Amino acid sequence: MMAINHALRVLTVSAALLVLIGCGVKTHPYPESSALPGPVRNLAQSQTQGGRLFLTWLGPTQNAAGRPLTNLERFEVWGADYPKKGFCEGCPVSYRKVGEVFPQIPAPGLLVNEGPYAFGYDLNPERVYRFKVAGFSSRGAANPNSWREITVYGQAPPGSPSHFSAAAEDLATRISWGKPQANQKVEIQKLAPGHDWVVLEPSKPQDNFLLDLDVVYGRTYGYRARLLSLEGDSLTPGPFSREIQVRIEDLTPPRPVGFLDASMSDSGVSLRWENLSEDNEVAGYRVYRRLAGETGFKLISGLVPVNVYTDNGVKPGETAYYEVTAVDKSPAANESRPSPTASVLAAVTDVEPEKPVLVDPGL
Repeated sequence: MMAINHALRVLTVSAALLVLIGCGVKTHPYPESSALPGPVRNLAQSQTQGGRLFLTWLGPTQNAAGRPLTNLERFEVWGADYPKKGFCEGCPVSYRKVGEVFPQIPAPGLLVNEGPYAFGYDLNPERVYRFKVAGFSSRGAANPNSWREITVYGQAPPGSPSHFSAAAEDLATRISWGKPQANQKVEIQKLAPGHDWVVLEPSKPQDNFLLDLDVVYGRTYGYRARLLSLEGDSLTPGPFSREIQVRIEDLTPPRPVGFLDASMSDSGVSLRWENLSEDNEVAGYRVYRRLAGETGFKLISGLVPVNVYTDNGVKPGETAYYEVTAVDKSPAANESRPSPTASVLAAVTDVEPEKPVLVDPGL
């Protein structure tokens, strides 16, 4: 009998071990909601001049538990709108479904396509809107904590900016505009060769000018501006101004010539000055002269490529004063300040004395 009881106990223990081996060790159940898509990212708004709203966002790449997302069937957009007067930002919202957006096909090797995604909606300028967006699984479920919300103010578009101008300076473009109203801001855009339009930001938001230093000599840039009406976090754009094209030129003159010598020679007044040929930007020189009794210097040469020049336009006995400038190679032909002044007294040539006329007294 004892042998039979022992055999039964062995069979019971063995059966229990088989059950444990077959089923494994049970853990806590995995909540279904944690496998649903996580929150959308970077939910933002933009409006067109015609009153069309675009909500944009990036899709989730993780589920609500923070693990890689494998099940994303669609996005749903829900909205509500109210009159602006008496609108309460923190009050409960009665949402209704206003649209769906379906995910794009993911690239090879990726589980989901994060987008970006967009949803369009026509706005009434007199109303305030609330929207929320979330990702849904193929079973039509969304995690309650994954909704993201945004407030949108409908607005009438503003007019054009006043006094908009753009002009070239030395290796820069100076842009200015009239100060906007308190609920508006000015947006400046720039078009560089081979690029798309980009937004330029003033150093201070209250400034009504900026200096664009990101330019290159010899290139032409386009500039335009528009007003944006601001209410809450909503910006409504107005029409663009006319486009102004600015060609960047080198407006910096070369350094002046350091010294200038003048002396008489058989062929005239010989001038020699500091050689600036090591400066690759210098194209040549200009020679100026002022004679005694004249009030200002006059240009007497073309572009002189070397640092010597002979002036044969001075009469004997005249005192002449000279200055030389350097000219650079830019299309603007920038000219330096004058060199120090040099002077010379033109020599008087020897003249044979006039012979007396002899008269024969016998005639």
